[in-house]
Amino acid sequence: MPKKRGIFYTTAAIALTIVIFVTYSAYSTYRLSDKMDVIQTRIETVNFFIKDVEKDISNGAYIAGFRTLLSFNQFISTNGTFIYNLNERFKESFLNGTINQQPLSLMKDSTFTDWANKIAAEASKVDIKFGFTINDVKLNQTDPWNVDIGLNLSLDIRDKRNTSYWIRDRYLTTKISIVGFEDPLYVVKSNGRVTNAIILSNITQFVVGGNVQNLLKHANNSWYVAHNDSPSFLMRFEGNLGNSTYGIESLVNLDEFQAQGLTLKDRSIVDYIYFGTKSTTNFRVNATPEWFKIDGTLPAPGADKGEHLDLYQVRNVTI
Repeated sequence: MPKKRGIFYTTAAIALTIVIFVTYSAYSTYRLSDKMDVIQTRIETVNFFIKDVEKDISNGAYIAGFRTLLSFNQFISTNGTFIYNLNERFKESFLNGTINQQPLSLMKDSTFTDWANKIAAEASKVDIKFGFTINDVKLNQTDPWNVDIGLNLSLDIRDKRNTSYWIRDRYLTTKISIVGFEDPLYVVKSNGRVTNAIILSNITQFVVGGNVQNLLKHANNSWYVAHNDSPSFLMRFEGNLGNSTYGIESLVNLDEFQAQGLTLKDRSIVDYIYFGTKSTTNFRVNATPEWFKIDGTLPAPGADKGEHLDLYQVRNVTI
């Protein structure tokens, strides 16, 4: 009997051990599975945040860039001077909201740094640490009618619970249309008395059968056309009257200048020539005001040479 009883106790002990082991294993597996679910949820949360940030970076850059250009227009109107070293001044305003360390009212709470700080604050609410470093900001043009903002930055996004992290260098370009911005040349060269918003001309046939009414409409509104002998929009901020592949130009309506008491110059009314010092041969145009002159040469060098007499189709209607 004692022997049988010992066998019984041994068998019971083994069975109990098995039950405990199975129960513990199941519990451990459940805890591990539960922990993995939590980690997976956190990783998905961070991934969703990253995707939202990547989408929103361009929006933040666009808003800060647009308001910086508006601020430049305001600065020039207030001070009557061009902005030199434009790329550096743009970077300063874009990130810090200042120009030459002076605050710009339109940039209050609207810099790219402000945007990043708001993102960081929202991230912190869901236990995500958002870090960023601006490596460089570039202002450029790759076509006449838009400004490109090139942003080189490093992102460091981490889950505060140490489940995941994401580090990446990004370079993005945001385009801003220049249509509607004031032309700095008009503001400075008229001592702030005449402004001219950049509006793309919808006229392609300036002279039709000797009739110059379309040309007069174009000139009276001082609309713009692209021309690679002219300065670009960004060059105009610096007062640079050189030529650019992405140049634009307008015809200066001297009636507006005269109405503001400004002395008229006997020059071509192509804006960068009128406001500059370049010596040109100028021609009067039939059925236009006496001040309406376009520069060019005779005989014609060829329509493909980009001369203003050909661009504005007036070579055969000059006086």
